[in-house]
Amino acid sequence: MDIIKLIAVIFGATGFWKLIEIVLKIRTDKKLKKAETSNLYAQANSQIVENWVGWSQKLEKRVAELEGNNTKMRLTITKQRIRIGELEKHVTNLEKCNKELKNKLELL
Repeated sequence: MDIIKLIAVIFGATGFWKLIEIVLKIRTDKKLKKAETSNLYAQANSQIVENWVGWSQKLEKRVAELEGNNTKMRLTITKQRIRIGELEKHVTNLEKCNKELKNKLELL
């Protein structure tokens, strides 16, 4: 009987340590999975920030280009307004000359 008790104690002790080993392994695996998940979240957030920064820089560049084009267009519009004013004066003078010529023609 002593041998059976001894074998039972040995198996019990071995089983107990095996149980402790399994519990420790499960806890370690949980911590590892939690760390991997946190790492994935950090990578995803980092990628989102990088994408946002890239998009923002591209947008700023595009806005600067459009502002440059806007300045050129405003200058062109200003020149066209000046030219239109000159042409309107010229048309007015031509209409006045035309009226004078019609009056002279009527007198003849």
